[in-house]
Amino acid sequence: MNLNAIPRLAPGCRLHPTEDVLLIPEGTLNLRGPARDILSHLDGRQSVAAIVDKLLEQYSGVDSEDMRQDILSLLERMEQRGVVRV
Repeated sequence: MNLNAIPRLAPGCRLHPTEDVLLIPEGTLNLRGPARDILSHLDGRQSVAAIVDKLLEQYSGVDSEDMRQDILSLLERMEQRGVVRV
């Protein structure tokens, strides 16, 4: 996945409205750290770069390169599990 990719949650996957879990057809995935914030931006219209920019505003003081790498890493892992699609 790259910064120009436009990710979205796979069909049947959605964030729980009140808990830090991702509901998937097989059950749930517990989310830690900023994972929920990252996944909440996956609407199929925003690029990874746009999501990074929004989260940099939200998490001021975070190194932008670290943020970029963390977001790409999470999205790639979620894509491998079939939870995120590009």
